[in-house]
Amino acid sequence: MAQNHSRVALYLQDKHSLQEGIQYVKYAEEKGFEAVWQAESRLVRDAIVPMAAFAAVTKKIKIGSGVINNWTRNIGLLASTFLTLDDLAPDRVICGIGTWWDPLATHVGIHRRKHSKAMRETIEIMRKLLNMETVTYDGEFHHVKDIKLDVVHGNTNPRNVPLMIGGYGT
Repeated sequence: MAQNHSRVALYLQDKHSLQEGIQYVKYAEEKGFEAVWQAESRLVRDAIVPMAAFAAVTKKIKIGSGVINNWTRNIGLLASTFLTLDDLAPDRVICGIGTWWDPLATHVGIHRRKHSKAMRETIEIMRKLLNMETVTYDGEFHHVKDIKLDVVHGNTNPRNVPLMIGGYGT
């Protein structure tokens, strides 16, 4: 008889302290949850720091950003951030990335436009960087020349970091 495997994940925002979030994630891993997703909510909590904390105290559960945005981190920093998270939790990190929202983006000086095209460029470059390729790209939103993730010590192999897009607009 086939086993029924439910896919269950934990989604955390900023209602609880980071210390409580760590305990929830440890509990979720113990109970067989597939993943934990950390929101990047308003200007309250960055997703990356909690993701690193969760990675450091777990061994199996997948850890995703739910979601970061493609406007506030340059493409090199974005890719190196997820390479670093993958170093902490190999093959367990998921990059959930979205187009952010207004009025918050406008209030911090980000003037979003052509959401789909900006996201497409971000994903194309990020995928190549995480594949450990040298990238030159001259797009409408990203302009990079001969950049690569320059790993000196550690894993120099392509990284298995799924990119999941949450977005809207044109």
